[in-house]
Amino acid sequence: MSATNMSATHRRVLVVDNDPAERERLAGLLTAEGHAVRTAASTPEALEAAASFRPDLITLEMDLPSPGGTVFYARLRRSPALRETPVVVVSGVGPRPARLARRVPTHQKPVVPAALLDTIRRAVPAQA
Repeated sequence: MSATNMSATHRRVLVVDNDPAERERLAGLLTAEGHAVRTAASTPEALEAAASFRPDLITLEMDLPSPGGTVFYARLRRSPALRETPVVVVSGVGPRPARLARRVPTHQKPVVPAALLDTIRRAVPAQA
């Protein structure tokens, strides 16, 4: 990817997943697309990373160890600095939790890379 294209599509993405292999796979996919990526394995770690990294978008596994992904999502939405951060659920968990806003896109694992990348592009359009 050229430097010009990278700056046009560059996003800061926080990958939240308790599975190390899945974190690495998603981080590798997103980094290859030119995104700056940080990862977190738990709700406390993810909240801390979100506050310091200020991501443009967060991918979220709902099945995190206690407190789970639903708690992370609720706490994120209560934070004035982070409440507008788009979230894309990437999860192996079944149906959408009731507390998750309907407008939050979801991808079942194993994720289809092209579909996830398209969702990210739509969630955080490139700046002109």
